[in-house]
Amino acid sequence: MSNSKTTNIIIAEDLQVKNMTKNHCLAKSIHDAGWSRFLSYLEYKAKKHGKRFIQVPPNNTSQLCICGADVPKDLSVRVHICPKCGYIDNRDIVSAKVIESRGLQLLSAP
Repeated sequence: MSNSKTTNIIIAEDLQVKNMTKNHCLAKSIHDAGWSRFLSYLEYKAKKHGKRFIQVPPNNTSQLCICGADVPKDLSVRVHICPKCGYIDNRDIVSAKVIESRGLQLLSAP
């Protein structure tokens, strides 16, 4: 995730779509969204254009702060408020920043 006009790295969660569809309340929505196909296309297009595509483990991406603190919350809670550092933002924005950080750590790992 970059603000520049050129993106050379695409980072996404390595979602276990098959496991996600075990929740009968969400299964239809998840299948309708086509997550598996979307990620496959994203990987294909990235490779085709010489870009890096990285998938990171999805563990607790919505339960962490960018400072690393655990911030447990129900999925109905849309605002992230960190009791440790005081950071406040939309829950999805914070999750995206955590995912980006994990991806960049994977890139820099030996």
